Amino acid sequence: MKINNIEAWNMSREKAQELRLEQWGSPEEVRAMATPARQANNRRTAMDYLKEIAPNGPFTSQSGLSARLPMRSLGKIVSHAAVTNSFCPEAHYLAAANIDKLYLNAIEPWEFELNPNKDNTGLKARRYLYAPMEFRGKIVVVK
Repeated sequence: MKINNIEAWNMSREKAQELRLEQWGSPEEVRAMATPARQANNRRTAMDYLKEIAPNGPFTSQSGLSARLPMRSLGKIVSHAAVTNSFCPEAHYLAAANIDKLYLNAIEPWEFELNPNKDNTGLKARRYLYAPMEFRGKIVVVK
């Protein structure tokens, strides 16, 4: 099914625009959870923090989804492909450096179909989590 010429399985970015900060709590609660614990504005700094954070898992989201950060996957988080797919490189590095806090505050408001154009062998579901993060004086929702 297509909506506005976008396949239903690929609408996670568009759906994020429907989120409202009230879904995470009161303005005070959201501001506290959105405040970054660490600062990073480049790949090296973000990667250094990811290496510190990874052994502290597993992390559990507000939705109850548990996840680990395997050391072999850390480079993917700050890869050129991931950064260029993000809305802003600086925001991406900041999110990466605070991935543990973001994950703990994350919600999973929707289920998404699997991509029919990929090999989905071994996949049960396509999961997207969203969390608030303060960036340049505003609170943004990160995926």
